[in-house]
This record gives sequence, structure tokens and C-alpha cells, in this order.
Amino acid sequence: MIKYIVSLDNANRHLIDVCMVIEQSLEKGQELWLPDWIPGSYMIRDFSKNIVSLSATSNGEPVNLVKKNKSCWTLKENVDLLKIRYQIYAWDLSVRSAHFDDQHCFFNGTSIFLALRSYENSEHFVEVIQPSKLGGEKWKVATSMPYSSINSFGFGRYSCDDYATLIDHPFEISDYLEVKFFVNDVEHRMVFTESPKNIDLERIAKDVQRVCQYQCNFFADEKQPFDDYLFMTFVQKKGFGGLEHMSSTALHCSHDDLPKLGDDIDKKSRDYQSFLSLCSHEYFHSWNVKRIKPARFEAYKLQQEIHTELLWFFEGITSYYDELFLLRSGVITEENYLDMLARNITRYIRGNGRIKQTLTESSFDAWTKFYKQDENAPNAIVSYYVKGGLVALCLDLEIRKLTNDNKSLDDLMRLIWSRYGKKNIGVNETDIEKLAEELVDKPMKKFFDRILYSTKELELKSIFELMEIDYQLVSESKQMDRGGYRKKAIESNPTCSLSITHKANPVGAEIVTVLEGGSASKTGLSNKDIIIALDGYKVDSSELDKRIASYPIDTEISVSFFRRDKLYHRLCHLTASEANTCFLSFKNTSPSAAFNLWAKAK
Repeated sequence: MIKYIVSLDNANRHLIDVCMVIEQSLEKGQELWLPDWIPGSYMIRDFSKNIVSLSATSNGEPVNLVKKNKSCWTLKENVDLLKIRYQIYAWDLSVRSAHFDDQHCFFNGTSIFLALRSYENSEHFVEVIQPSKLGGEKWKVATSMPYSSINSFGFGRYSCDDYATLIDHPFEISDYLEVKFFVNDVEHRMVFTESPKNIDLERIAKDVQRVCQYQCNFFADEKQPFDDYLFMTFVQKKGFGGLEHMSSTALHCSHDDLPKLGDDIDKKSRDYQSFLSLCSHEYFHSWNVKRIKPARFEAYKLQQEIHTELLWFFEGITSYYDELFLLRSGVITEENYLDMLARNITRYIRGNGRIKQTLTESSFDAWTKFYKQDENAPNAIVSYYVKGGLVALCLDLEIRKLTNDNKSLDDLMRLIWSRYGKKNIGVNETDIEKLAEELVDKPMKKFFDRILYSTKELELKSIFELMEIDYQLVSESKQMDRGGYRKKAIESNPTCSLSITHKANPVGAEIVTVLEGGSASKTGLSNKDIIIALDGYKVDSSELDKRIASYPIDTEISVSFFRRDKLYHRLCHLTASEANTCFLSFKNTSPSAAFNLWAKAK
């Protein structure tokens, strides 16, 4: 038996105490290890660096356990019972690792549960001890891990059939707010930690329930591939993100993302729509990546990178459906959806990396490029989330065109689910293309070569023309202008732009990114330069874009800036901003039949 006892009495030091008990004989040379990365987040994170102390005993006597490498330990003698006590420093406020203070404790198993080599398929038990210090008596446990014996607060004993299952059920422990709903008689819980007390829980549950119900109906099974589901959300002033698990998801959101009691229920802010999209995205992952998965992920090797070209499918397809399902389930309007779609196109167009990196390269290099972005990322890489979602749109419409609207991406997804996901068979690198060709009964190699293996621009304009939607690309007026839905297409005149992003600095406007080919790039401005004046007049981040846009195109101005605390003055030739901001409008002020056939498919 392999058991972990988790104690939470060191909140002020952010230390989670773990006692691992192995009640069986082990021989000299036996290894124990901790994952170096967590499934769903493709970067080596070296979780073992957070182990601050570790010791082993057998029947009360010290045991020699030697570190073999950064995340592996070797037993140096035979034992008939082994206890390992260790402490984890938990101060990573993210969905990927562990965070612990006097307000809550969150952890993923990959961060705190050592694995016993060659025994990963054994049953594993977890006992979570209720905190004894002041404040902890109000805490409750939220997890999707199956329990065997717990009290009314959720503290007690949990069990899993193997190590892979053990690390796929994160824990949130706090005095959280909670709301429940059911989908096909399956209980769904939503817990919110550190959220405002006046969030409208019932409204959130009603909206999320509709999306979840639609997704379950989409796959046309009698019940979901899980017995219950848990949304655990940590709410902070500014934050956003999520990580999928087999029957739960860990989310971060901002205060403004959640509707409050008394808000107009007929209106959904962009922030709230983004939160609903996040819930939809992670819930869809219950099928697409947790069960339909790349063949290379069938047995996760958690101490090394696993490369695949298919992240465009598992994240991009999911990104496509997460917003589309909001529309199909009736949670948002057609105008809301076009607004979200246009803003995604703007994100795609704003990055010059789209003409340098293919979608499959973006997937394959996620470990070293997408998850390790620097200031040059917009010039060097393309997001397999953003472009992947737009490629899914192209694939959906291509399937419809080749089958006279008799088939769609929906049918392809259900085929993949029945052929692979339900049978626990991994998807090989070229299987998606083969299944699409099988579905349409036509060759699709040229199409897939163009969208996956080349950097050619996506043919988005023709897609929107088919659906009688005006597709406009206009010059950005300011860095926060992300485009969106317009009731009617309007003329837009180009304006000057430095083609940078920037942030406020006490001295001026600090440059974050510089897009290749723009005015700032040609002038030689760089990341971390702080612009303080234009033509000798002081400027800050709040007014920089407006001041630049006020100049006529082809004007030459003097830019004063600090670089490494040294003052520079350079002449900058202002050119027109690239047409990189997307607006979408219905040509006839209302959705066309072609739009409804696609966007409201059942």
C-alpha cells in the first residue's frame, strides 16, 4: 500500500508537510521520483526544487535515501516498511503547482506526491488532515478525487487506482463559496476561493450548466465520461487561466470576470464572456485531450519532454468550440460571438510570427518557444491556441463545402471520439487528416499542407463572404484596440503607429514589444526602452498612442527615451499602422441562412 498523509499546519511558512508510507518490502536500488512537468502545461517546471527537506525511516530507524538526479531518489538498503517525510514550499499562485497561506491551500499531485518506481499502477491513498490552527477549522476540501472516508468538511481519506489518476485530481482547501448544478443527473460543483461575497452564483451556475449540457449532447452519449465534475476557481484582482483534469478543472479569474448580484442579467460583459469561454474550454478538454489524446501522450513520461505536432488540434479545436458553444447553447448572442471571433483574428494578425512559424512547428516547439516567450515572441512564433482556433474554423467550412453541408467538423469530432477517445486509443500524428478524408470521401492533403505546414495566410475573408459577414481589417488606433463586432461596416482611415506595445512607467512609456517592420523597429527602439518625450514634449503611456496618431503619415519626429538609464534622442519616420485590427458585421444587419447553418448547428 502507498499512502500519503498531508498536513496543513505551516501556512505562515507556506510549507505542506507530507508523510509517504509504503507498507511493503523494498530492495536496495528502489527509486522514488517526482514529475518535472504537469500534463496540459508543456514546459519542464522542476517541481522537485520546492522540496525543502526530506528524510526516510523504517521501523523508526533512519534509512539512507540518496538523490540520484534533480527529481529522483534511490534507496540504499533493503527495508520492509518505508516512511518518507518531506516538506513542499508552496508559493506558486498558478493552476500548475501549489500555493498555501492562511487563506487557502491549493495543490496538484505532480507537485507534492512522490512516485514509487515500478509501482505506479498500484492503488494510492491520500489522507488530508484538518488544520488545527485558528482559521483552518472553517476550511473545506474541494476535489474530484474519489473518497473512502471523509468528514462533513471533506477531510479524511481518498483513494486512486494508480499514480496517473492520483495526480489528475487537484485539491482546493479553503472557506470557499459553492454552487451546484446537474447535467444528465451528474453533479457539477463550482467553488470560488477569495471571491467577492456578492458574486451571482446562481447566474453563473445557470450559464455554465447550459454550456455543459450542450457539450454533453454534442457527443451524443448517454452520460459523461466522469461521475461528477468540479470547477475550482481562485479569484484575484487580475488573473486568468485554467488547467484541465479528468473530472475537474483549476481556474483563475479576475474580480471583474464574475457577475455581481444586482447586475443587469440581460447583459454579459466581455470579461464575463471570457470567463464562460474559459469554463467551456476546460470542460471540453474532458473529451479532447484527457480522453482523446495524442498517441505520444498515452503514457505520460513526466520526467522528459514529449513532443507532438497535434497541439493545434487539442488546443486549437478546443479554442474554436469553447466560444462557439456559448452561442449554440444560447448563453451569448450572435453579435457577442462575432465580437469574440473578431478579437481572436486581431490577436492572430498582430503577430508577425504567423509568417515565420507553421502551426505544427508551434505545436512541436511548445516546450521551448510557446511556454518560454520573451519580448520577441510576437515576431517569432504563432499561437497554436489562436491560429489553431481559426484553422478549426477553416476546417469546419472546408468539410461543409466538400460535402454540400451534409458533414462538418462536428461529425469529425464525434468520429474521433467514437474511434479513439471511447476506446482509449491514442491519435497518431497524421490520423486527423486521414479521418477527415474518410469523412468527406475526398483527398484533403493540399488543404492540410496549407493550413498546418505552411505560413500562408488563412483565407478568412472568403469564409466570411460565404456567410454574408463584412470582414474588415483596419489600422489600430491604440494598443488596447482589439477590434470586435460592429453593427455596420464603416470606413476607417489609417493613422500613424509606432507598432509597439508598452506599459506605464514612473518615468514614461516603457516598451514591452516591438513589431518588426514598424516605425519603432526601423528607428531602433527596443524592449525596456522608456519613451519620455516626442519632439521635446513629455509623454507617458496613457497618451503615447493618441499623440503618435495625431501626426500626419510620413512625418519625422524626435523620440527621446532612456535605455539602461542613459538618455537618447532619435529621429523616427512615422508610417501608417498596419491593417491589423479586425471588425466583423452582418451585411444585412442580421444573421444569414449560411451563418445560422454553421453557427447554430445542432
